[in-house]
Amino acid sequence: MLNAEGVLQDLNDFVYFAAVVRHNGFSAAGRVLNMPKSKLSRHITALETRLGVRLLERTVNRFRVTEIGRAFYSHCENMLHEAERAANAINDATGEPQGQIRISVPHGLLDGPLSTMIPEFLTRYPKVQLQILTTDRRVDIINERLDLAVRAQLTEETDSELTMRVLSKVDLILVANQKVAGLLPSVEGVESLVGAPTVSFAGPLTEWQDSDVWEFTGPDGTRYRHQHKPRMSCRSVSAVLEAIYAGVGVGLLPDHICGEGIRDGRLVRLLPDHQMSQATIYLVFTASRGLPTAVRALVDFLVEQFRTMRVTTQCQEADAELRSKDRNPSIKLAGVQSA
Repeated sequence: MLNAEGVLQDLNDFVYFAAVVRHNGFSAAGRVLNMPKSKLSRHITALETRLGVRLLERTVNRFRVTEIGRAFYSHCENMLHEAERAANAINDATGEPQGQIRISVPHGLLDGPLSTMIPEFLTRYPKVQLQILTTDRRVDIINERLDLAVRAQLTEETDSELTMRVLSKVDLILVANQKVAGLLPSVEGVESLVGAPTVSFAGPLTEWQDSDVWEFTGPDGTRYRHQHKPRMSCRSVSAVLEAIYAGVGVGLLPDHICGEGIRDGRLVRLLPDHQMSQATIYLVFTASRGLPTAVRALVDFLVEQFRTMRVTTQCQEADAELRSKDRNPSIKLAGVQSA
């Protein structure tokens, strides 16, 4: 059994052990820690000797964490997390946001609005370091040691263990390139989509299916369902957008993703008088009180930026619609409006 003095002597080895497990091996951990693999191995061996247990099973071709090693790793990670909180407490006392923030962001948002927001935030707060995990999967904030996560969901969600802040409600709009839009049948409403090629975005929580369903509300309040079999289904918003640009088919995407293409004429918005679904962009974190100053600054900054973006987008869309009418006063397709 280690006494307090022994534990203090082992703190560095706790860090080394956690790194080996986290990076699944000595070589990868050594690169991250900038430490030779042999030296790292000696530290872990010495730690096991002092603890009197086997934490890792390792041979030339095998690396495995023992059951007691897994339990020990969990405590090591908690120790590191508390050490970060201790450092953040000092940073908070200075009043200026500083330190490291870990955040996960879906690809579509990082390629879209966050691509300009993040550099502006880092310019405003030069003592903040940002680590960004770009993924469309649903991350585990606690176990992956993240401070924040940005999520985009088609349905409302709650989680009793997390604080969820709504950043924006995003309208989904139906778009196609000029060629595909011009080939749609000249009939009113949703019927103009019958037989049209489509491209579908599948979210991180969506089960893979051969067909998809788009739901619309018409100008008279009538609800419509359009079932279709996409030519391409993808969990990358940017890939779906590029397919629409290329003429693969009609797609349903967030309005801010399509805004540039509509404004420059590469995309046409279809069924503009129909209300499509909405997606909700959430900012998710583990506590609403006691957030480090840097994390709180990022939360407040993103809330402010998304509010500004929403107002700006609405003004741009209104201006684009007026310009479109001026350019093409006689062009009108049933159920299709040229932008």
